[in-house]
Amino acid sequence: MNIKPSSAVCFSHIGKRSNHEDNFLVNGFYLTPDSQEQMSDNRCCSASEPALSRVRLFAVSDGMGGHNAGEVASRICVEKLAIAQKELQQYNSLREAVVYLQTVITEINNTVCNLSRKQNELKGMGATLVLFVVCGMEYSVLNIGDSRAYYFNNKTLIQITKDHTEGQRMLDLGLLTRKELFNFPARKNLNRYIGYGQNGYVLRADEFYPVLEDGIILLCSDGISDFLSDSRISEILCSENNLEIAGKQLINEAVSSHNADNATAILIPLRR
Repeated sequence: MNIKPSSAVCFSHIGKRSNHEDNFLVNGFYLTPDSQEQMSDNRCCSASEPALSRVRLFAVSDGMGGHNAGEVASRICVEKLAIAQKELQQYNSLREAVVYLQTVITEINNTVCNLSRKQNELKGMGATLVLFVVCGMEYSVLNIGDSRAYYFNNKTLIQITKDHTEGQRMLDLGLLTRKELFNFPARKNLNRYIGYGQNGYVLRADEFYPVLEDGIILLCSDGISDFLSDSRISEILCSENNLEIAGKQLINEAVSSHNADNATAILIPLRR
């Protein structure tokens, strides 16, 4: 695969849902409240990276908690990260940038938890969050929940993140096989997410520092990963040398099911 675009692209679709609880951050750009509301009419939106900054930040956040709650939680995530990205430009070290992002994630979680406790219409809201940060030629992925980061090396799709779900926990403990997992009712229950607030608990994201060459980073909500197999995602990325076309195909296939969820995908090309 010969990647043509030098900047990232993003596609987000409401699926068969009545409201759009996904949100994303593409180097400063995200869906405003008005944009999220318009998704019920427009069904799908797209974005490309507006400019290449020194420290680049991308995120996908999948809201949960019902109508008018999940979209609030996911929007808080990307709004605060967009503000944080300006602060990130002062960092020369990837590790320093990640430390700062962890403090921002703690603040985001506290904000979501406080609003959930104070406003009945937002009670129980939460969100997943997966981030990809680029500092010079160094990369890191941060993850909370079951939105995912993948690396496609022009041949193979490699999952970077690990889901924070009861299903994944059962796999890790060896209590279920992958085949048995499909019949496990609680497989999608999250055990770590934005909005989790026990006394004294400080939420942190898992950190990953993958060694990456040329290829693509895919950030996506479970509206992609639950409806498309890894092999199908890989086939789509192998067959297209244009990120916009590949992104549209991922979204179109993911939302073709009768019970399609909100689906969001960011494709970020890597060059050495």
